[in-house]
Amino acid sequence: MGVNRVQPMHAVGESAVAAGGTLDRYVGHVPIAFAVTRGDGHALVYANSAFRSLFSANGDLVIGRPLADAITRGGPTGLATLLDRSFRTGAVSRNRHIGPVEERMPPMTCTVWPDVNGHGESEFLVIELRAATQAELTLKLQREVAERLLLGALQSQDAALAAVVSQREAAFLAAESGRLSASLDEVSTLAAMERMALPHAGAWCIVDIFDESGAMHRLTVIHPDPLKQTILQGLDGHWVPHVDDPFGLPAILRRGTSVAIIDDVEAALANAAHDEDTFLALRELGAGPLLTVPLVIREKFIGAVTFVSGRHGQPFTAEETALAEELASRSAMALDRARVHGEALSLRAVAESASNAKSAFLGMMSHELRTPLNAIGGYVDLIDLGIHGPVTEQQHASLGRIRTNQRHLMGLINDLLNLTKLGGGRMVYDIREWSAHGLLSAAIALVEPLVGERNLTIELLPCDENVHVHADREKAIQVLVNVLGNGIKFTPKGGSLIVDCVPARDTVMLRVSDTGIGIPVDKLDSIFDPFVQVKGNLMGSEGGVGLGLSISRSLVRAMHGDLTVESTLGEGARFTVTLPRSAGAGQPG
Repeated sequence: MGVNRVQPMHAVGESAVAAGGTLDRYVGHVPIAFAVTRGDGHALVYANSAFRSLFSANGDLVIGRPLADAITRGGPTGLATLLDRSFRTGAVSRNRHIGPVEERMPPMTCTVWPDVNGHGESEFLVIELRAATQAELTLKLQREVAERLLLGALQSQDAALAAVVSQREAAFLAAESGRLSASLDEVSTLAAMERMALPHAGAWCIVDIFDESGAMHRLTVIHPDPLKQTILQGLDGHWVPHVDDPFGLPAILRRGTSVAIIDDVEAALANAAHDEDTFLALRELGAGPLLTVPLVIREKFIGAVTFVSGRHGQPFTAEETALAEELASRSAMALDRARVHGEALSLRAVAESASNAKSAFLGMMSHELRTPLNAIGGYVDLIDLGIHGPVTEQQHASLGRIRTNQRHLMGLINDLLNLTKLGGGRMVYDIREWSAHGLLSAAIALVEPLVGERNLTIELLPCDENVHVHADREKAIQVLVNVLGNGIKFTPKGGSLIVDCVPARDTVMLRVSDTGIGIPVDKLDSIFDPFVQVKGNLMGSEGGVGLGLSISRSLVRAMHGDLTVESTLGEGARFTVTLPRSAGAGQPG
């Protein structure tokens, strides 16, 4: 009995080449499409009638021409890719789904057998094409649905993991920001920066900054492991950055951006150690990959932070690098805020010292000037009384001018004294209940001589004598006299002043209106600043040093009131002194 032997696949390919007619006798009319190609270009060696019919719309297949020519003219989609993969790998592709030749035809399945020669190389491809069965299509659909469900689950899992990581990073940055910003003291902020580290087990960091002289300085390095911290303490003040260091601030200055060292970390540590003892200490710490990120304030490098992972740590990912840069940015902001705060405190101390010195000088000079001015006033009175002999009318007039100027100087000195008392918080107030009408009447009585000298008129409108205010009587009258004097000073001859009071529920407004020159809109606030006059000049022609209104507003606000002004240039001004209203009977002004 004979034995049927199955030829190896390369024999099939060779047979197709040698005896295409014989092969066609057996498979030429098989309903399953069948073909053989040769080489990586897939030159057609044989195709039965079923295979040819699939490409009938594109013309007859030509033996010896690449099958790709027919495929590109409308053949089954995906067939060329399947042939390339099988020829390259030498692996059989079984029942792979490919697109139909025409829309009217059902999807097809393809099986490709690589014909491997004696050298283990693909030479021929045997191709089978047939219509996919409903069971195969159902299985394909189920596989696609399962793949999509699995892909969706994996994507959801990745999204959930990313959200958890993002939440952890946000919480980490928030905690670090709080720790770094806990103090506005620069020393405390630098101490907090020494303890920075990414959230990795065994991670630590090295912080380099520029000191006040512009030299590179390495802060004390702190390790989370107390045993290893003992090693680092021996490097304190000894291990400093050098210009050629491969990491740290020198590397940032050379590169201008973040620097990562992944390979040969030990060599990098050796280059940065600069002596054998330091290198041995660093190696004992067990350093892994290094990442140096810059500390930048207002586009200027102020330092760098080098994050050090454990000995067997993985390279820093892009996300970890971004986290390190964000942490360094927040550290730089905290340090900048602390430095600005320190500078502000220093400037404030200098300003307060200067202000105290000025106040002390003004107070001393004011006291020193009052003594001779009082003596001048006393001698003028004695001479004017004729104690030292007869005095002529012309001499009386001259003595009167001396007395006027002496009193003017004494008023200026009193203003300076009041200013120094207000600035030093030494002003004492005796707050009681007083009649608003009485305060206004007392102030008007004091300025009436000036009103007569300037040929002005002054009118006090009716004010209910039962309206009372909480105030220090002496200081309230001083404020009203200053306001009235200001109106008299800047009202031309023949003008007038009107004084009234307007009670409200909790306050009483004491108002002085004049028909003077008015105040420019841009000066309505500045006139209450020290040494600024109503006309906007320092030391205007009307005399004075511009302290009256400033002192008056400070006095009124200290009594829980306010001093405001309304004015139209050329049409006069109205000053309003607002004081707290009292419900009691109080005392007359």
